[in-house]
Amino acid sequence: MRHRLALFLLSLFPAVAVEIDVNRFTAHYPNVSPEKLGYLITADLLSKWLPNFIKFLLIPLVLVLLLSRFGSEFERGNVRLLLSKPLTRRRYFLGWALEGLKLALISALGISLSGALAMLAHGLEVRDYIIGSLALSLSLVGVVGIALLLLPLATSRDSGVFLGLGAFVVLLLLGKFDYSFIPTAYLDGAISIGGSVSVSHKAVGGLLALSVGLSLAGMEAFRRRELRASESITVPGFSFSPRGLYGVFLGLSLQSKRFMAFIALATLTAFLNLDMLGDYYASWGVPGILNALISALAGVFLPFVVLPLGAVSIGSAIETGTVRVLLSKPLRRRDFFLGTLLSDISAVFIGATLYLATLVAYALHLGAPLSKTLELGLAFGSLLFLSLVQYLALGYLLSAFMRGRKALFVSLVLAFLLSFAVPIAVIAASNSAGESLVDVLARNSLHVPSPNLHYTVLARAVSPKRGLPPKSLSEVLNYPGNLALLVVPTLVYLAVSWLKFRRADLR
Repeated sequence: MRHRLALFLLSLFPAVAVEIDVNRFTAHYPNVSPEKLGYLITADLLSKWLPNFIKFLLIPLVLVLLLSRFGSEFERGNVRLLLSKPLTRRRYFLGWALEGLKLALISALGISLSGALAMLAHGLEVRDYIIGSLALSLSLVGVVGIALLLLPLATSRDSGVFLGLGAFVVLLLLGKFDYSFIPTAYLDGAISIGGSVSVSHKAVGGLLALSVGLSLAGMEAFRRRELRASESITVPGFSFSPRGLYGVFLGLSLQSKRFMAFIALATLTAFLNLDMLGDYYASWGVPGILNALISALAGVFLPFVVLPLGAVSIGSAIETGTVRVLLSKPLRRRDFFLGTLLSDISAVFIGATLYLATLVAYALHLGAPLSKTLELGLAFGSLLFLSLVQYLALGYLLSAFMRGRKALFVSLVLAFLLSFAVPIAVIAASNSAGESLVDVLARNSLHVPSPNLHYTVLARAVSPKRGLPPKSLSEVLNYPGNLALLVVPTLVYLAVSWLKFRRADLR
């Protein structure tokens, strides 16, 4: 119930977007009529604000919340207990379908009502906004169908998290194809804005058909599956006998699903940027590739993978009793904490390295010069790694103070804010006459602990314009405060996490 309420409160974001748009458009067009103002705000909300808000926040939230909750119920044995009573599998599965539809409905109501009320408060027409926002919100029904298809595979809370994040990344990749029944592609083709808003009935019908088909397939898979918990991953020839820091590190690195999820999902996100490299090359040639490589190495999608997986690290080990079992052996809390941290940092390093290698290889394939590409790749790949370790440390901080779905919920919200909302807001506020944008941005960023924002400062110092070759890397050193803020918050987050874990009640 609390997560439904939190999801509804998040869905009130369009009201904030309306206020931003009212101030922006009235400043640029002081004599605009109310009818024209309403049209501009409606078009901006439906074409920019809502698609990104739904795509990068509500979709991962619905996937992860639904799958992780079912996985937690399965892991505790509640699923087998309920089905031992006179309750058919189909009816039980339909209960989860209803839960998913409630999440979609709550989000749709929050989006449509909040934006409409904010527009009414300014005396603007809301009919087109309500129609468009409800049409866009239908994408969440398609997401529920995908979650129901994956539901039988979620055998623990952690596996539900991995499945939800994996489905989110795959949906972003599939969104590049022109198939309107894919929820992320649907957001770009569901409505058209001309004199008024019109809804594509073909896109709506395809999305609903996909959702029903996937839901039925998931129900049939659930009806046929064995209700035994999956066995933990084992590596042939390796016996996990934790003895000190080294033993924990090896055991978690070789056997942890979280370790492999870090690597697999981080590598998969690299393919989201390949089109950008190709487009920049087609428009600006070799300088375009090099500037696109710097932009792609910001890894704006990676926090959606790293932060939630860090948020289930310590808390998950406490809830499942793994910590108590390990500490019953000759093992100290410090060894467990550092071993877990080093294992996750290693996974982030491998994932970031594969992410970097994929982008560099594609840039070289397009014709980028070898020496300059490797130089930029190593420099900004290192900045990317520092950024991701900070996100991981923030996930540990959440995991130390929160448990279960609360930590997951907050981690996804923070990933959205720190990767998208906060950088856009600070960049917009940094436009001023008489000074370099990079200098103003660097100064304004020093008070904001957003790794993506500080990476942007350092990247803009080297990458002046898309059609010009990047500057020397020595430009990065002109902004040491931004470079330091990729490291200092990480140490603070980890120190606080350790102090909390050292005193935590592990029962």
